[in-house]
Amino acid sequence: MDKEELFTLYQEAKKLYENKQYTDAIPLLVTLKHHSEYRLKANTNIGGCLLQLGHIKAGLKFISQALEQDDQYVPALINKAEAHLALSDPKIAIEIYTRLTQRCPKNWPLFYGLAKALHASNHEQDALDALSEYLTYSPSDTSAIILYGEIQSNLNDHVSAIKTFGKALDLEPKNQKIYSNLGVVMMRRNNFTLALRYFEIALKILPDCLADLRRIALVHYTLSETNAARDYFCKAFALDPTSTSLFLSRFLLLPSIPLSANEIEQARKRFVHGLNLAEKSASTLVLDTQNESIPHLFYLAYHDKDDKLIIERYIRLARRLANAFLPANRTSNIQPKEQNPRRSQRIKIGFLSSYFSTHSNCFAFEGLIRNLNRELFEIYLIHTSLSQKDGTRDRLDSLCEHSIQLSNNLQEISDCLCSLDLDMLYFTDLGMNAYDYLIPFLRSARIQITGWGIPHTSGIEEIDYYISCEGLEPPDASRLYTEELVMMPGGVPCCFLDDTLTLYKLPREYFILPPEGLLVGCLQSLHKLHPDFDFILEEIAKMNPELGFVFVEDRIPERTKRFIDRLERNAPLVRERMVTHALMNRAEYHSLCNCIDLLLDPIYYGSGITFFEASFVGTPIVTIEGKFLRSRVVASCYREMQLTDPPIADNWSEYIELATDLLQNSARRQELKADILRKKHLVFNRVDYVRNFESFCIQALHQ
Repeated sequence: MDKEELFTLYQEAKKLYENKQYTDAIPLLVTLKHHSEYRLKANTNIGGCLLQLGHIKAGLKFISQALEQDDQYVPALINKAEAHLALSDPKIAIEIYTRLTQRCPKNWPLFYGLAKALHASNHEQDALDALSEYLTYSPSDTSAIILYGEIQSNLNDHVSAIKTFGKALDLEPKNQKIYSNLGVVMMRRNNFTLALRYFEIALKILPDCLADLRRIALVHYTLSETNAARDYFCKAFALDPTSTSLFLSRFLLLPSIPLSANEIEQARKRFVHGLNLAEKSASTLVLDTQNESIPHLFYLAYHDKDDKLIIERYIRLARRLANAFLPANRTSNIQPKEQNPRRSQRIKIGFLSSYFSTHSNCFAFEGLIRNLNRELFEIYLIHTSLSQKDGTRDRLDSLCEHSIQLSNNLQEISDCLCSLDLDMLYFTDLGMNAYDYLIPFLRSARIQITGWGIPHTSGIEEIDYYISCEGLEPPDASRLYTEELVMMPGGVPCCFLDDTLTLYKLPREYFILPPEGLLVGCLQSLHKLHPDFDFILEEIAKMNPELGFVFVEDRIPERTKRFIDRLERNAPLVRERMVTHALMNRAEYHSLCNCIDLLLDPIYYGSGITFFEASFVGTPIVTIEGKFLRSRVVASCYREMQLTDPPIADNWSEYIELATDLLQNSARRQELKADILRKKHLVFNRVDYVRNFESFCIQALHQ
């Protein structure tokens, strides 16, 4: 071919590329790459075509050939950056785009590429800055505006995000991505009704959008509308039939606010059926950890069943599926301590959670973390990618020598944790997130432990020990745990600090409660209240005709309504006399406890942190000591307080009688409150628990 023919061929290939006819463009570019004057452009553009067609690794081969010819060729470098973004490897993309923006500061499209790479690496503020630079020159680029709004939402600036998406709608009123992102913002603002509307609009525009089908299913699940959620998960699975999370979510949906015990039973049967099917179909499934999912196991614990075998089956399935992409060297970096002379003599212990912020699980472990002997322990506070930043997190970070922020990439997590060379890694709340059980599979510390942050077994054989205490566990408790059960002396499962608690004695009127008359409270998350408990409440209402009932609303109004509707059927007297109070700060919660005459511990899954907060103000809690740790905290701690006559029942009838007697006997109730206030110091600030934990750590490492 002469030069003119080659030029014509190149122009034709270029036109096909610009028109997104990548398959047609490739043969022309292959012809051109055999001619030296077009080899660089042809290899670059073949790589670009393959990237657009989803053949990332094949595309990288041609891009590499172009860069071998000219390692400074900007289009090839951009294609290389985009390829690594597609491979979920944003670090290389950031390096390339950072270098290019410094070299070509007036080439503003490069800033858009840098913003995408920074966003993919969770460097959201830096991404926003780069995107602002780009939008200065291209203010009408809808895709960039949408990304800007998405990043604003990720930074919790939801109001600004909504305004940004409004600008995008002015440019493209039928853009599916805008409505989808507005749905996500509404989910984050707990406005799930509006989130549903936006996802429905997005799906009308693009009915087969997998992400939106997943999200609308998650919204219905969050609202405890499991049938609707299951329908959307089925539609999503039809589009992605290798997805493990979608396969399981068609079956493993447990209602957060069940309407009846029968609904729970039917859901559990579907759960086991789905697990059976998943085990048989595992060879066809892929564990899709980058997609939004639900923590399938979470609500099992609220049903008063021994779920160890079910949990272990789920974890075995997850491990089998995870082995395909877990780092192959996940145990090679863990060497016995004595074989590594460079290490200090202090024990390196990490505490890992998504909830080291203003969350009950943080308060459960702050005393242990604060009081560990720094001469014996070097402490690493490890935050997952889902962790929220707030003042409580800052306070806890300041107590530790090291604060680590993990990404959401398993290889990066593995590299980070193994580089810490930890002796012990404490997973404080396994099971609250969809994929947090994958991190223990990495085996990134010599000893891995968990404890009462989730008050039941993790089911994970890579967790060596479950930390509990003697007075808390039922007889023969070790059978309930996959881990080796370690029972510390005594009956208090933590070192709970009272210097984090505050009481302002606010009057009942502050909470819009009646100034006179008896009030009984069940100030727990509504998902803790099993339908069986409704009938106990109703009997207490019958025996105490003037009694008022106080509950705390769910963060999602639709779930509160669902609970109220259930009471309408199961406990009409309670429904008639109930008051619900919106979520409040901790000091207000303590004051509300102080305004109430008597608290009721839910059956099956009782108080944990709320026991300490109630004891701080002295309000008595009536409890049934159940058959699992999760329903035994109040009874165990009351024994530790050595109360004269603790309100601990053995059965439902005794529970109702105890509550009624305390409500009708003001003198006894006041004596019990005074006794709690006198003896509460016996359960707070238990540094002896910390010393016992330290002894366990030393002994376990020596073993």
